[in-house]
Amino acid sequence: MALTDLQCRKAKPKEKDYALTDGDGLSLKVRATGGKSWLGDFLRQGARHKLTYGRYPEISLDHARRLHAAARALAETGKKPADVLGSNLAKQMIGDGRSLTDVEAAIIAEAKQQTLAARITFAEAASRFKTGWVDHNWKSPDKGFAPVRNHLLPPLGDLALEDIDAPMLRELFYGIRERRGTQAALHAHGWCSRIFAYAIEHDWCKHNPAQAIKAARIGTKSKRERWLRPQEIRRYLAGLYQADCYRGYKLALHLLLMLALRKGELCGASWAEFDLDNGEWLIPAERMKSSREHRVFLPTQAIDMLQELKRLASGSEWVMPMPTNLKRPMHSNNLNGAHQAAIIAADIDDYVIHDHRHTASTLLREQGHPPEVVETALSHAIPGMAGTYSHAQYKTQRLAMLQSWADFLDSVMKEQTVIQATFRKTA
Repeated sequence: MALTDLQCRKAKPKEKDYALTDGDGLSLKVRATGGKSWLGDFLRQGARHKLTYGRYPEISLDHARRLHAAARALAETGKKPADVLGSNLAKQMIGDGRSLTDVEAAIIAEAKQQTLAARITFAEAASRFKTGWVDHNWKSPDKGFAPVRNHLLPPLGDLALEDIDAPMLRELFYGIRERRGTQAALHAHGWCSRIFAYAIEHDWCKHNPAQAIKAARIGTKSKRERWLRPQEIRRYLAGLYQADCYRGYKLALHLLLMLALRKGELCGASWAEFDLDNGEWLIPAERMKSSREHRVFLPTQAIDMLQELKRLASGSEWVMPMPTNLKRPMHSNNLNGAHQAAIIAADIDDYVIHDHRHTASTLLREQGHPPEVVETALSHAIPGMAGTYSHAQYKTQRLAMLQSWADFLDSVMKEQTVIQATFRKTA
């Protein structure tokens, strides 16, 4: 006989589990622990179907009968009832009297929505790549990641990885090349390819559309070869020392030209790295691009300028402290304004601070200094045994070379175009 709701409510647990049959394979299983659940067990088209519809009383007797009838109807058509009735949405819709057609359409829509929600966006992949790899392996991860923030995230960030294709990226890279130049487009291409490669490793997508675009199609990466000739150095230094800006910026830019250093190496320096009495500066490996410590042998002019910077630092541990917070080193980009003022005053085009290294390297070679001594002073790798012993072999030569270079800059500065009162000495 068919069950009644009263029977379902009053069914008590026994020592062992038992079932109350409703008919056509539907039963209420009463467990020894006191729980009650609806089970379906029937044969259709030679296949046995065993289903669990839910717990009683959350699933009422009438609701369970509708679920069981839907399961039998699905089995008649050759479908697997569990595939359709497995979600809470399907069970609720059948309990509300909705047709199987409506239920199946809703399940398909829900599955598509869940698939979309589960897809990783480009922004999420980029963030995970930075956290999982870049932050641990790059010397300046935030600075290096700038092409992603500036060029890739605005147009791609909200898109799912699988929705990004090669034609879309080709248009993006060509647009960057048009607006910002070949170098910026190539950087964006490289970062995009790395992010997709990382995503493939983690099964977030199947293809790397950036790899379908050859870097050569975007442009050729050209090495900068801009350097200042002596007359341009004279105009640059004149414009620098006559600029209306902080004295420390002027000294720093002059030091970078004199010592052929990268601006981050000076702006991130602490006084603990210096031995001014012996004229030496040891930059630790973690602050060097080459990841090797670099010893700088200071000419007398550099020592004088560093002593002035120490007075300007007002007791800070940093050579170039932030003007607003002496406990923190200054960001190297703070020098850009003073440099820009100098090149505008000097009428010099296409010259960045890093080009000071090209200037020093080129003119030192022209002045007859051995290439290996120049390369060692610039902390460039030297192949072979010469590179292995370069620090030990070239100390005397490097100091003599930098002293000669500093003297040369002095001779350039003595031209009448420079106001002598502003050169290196605090007024």
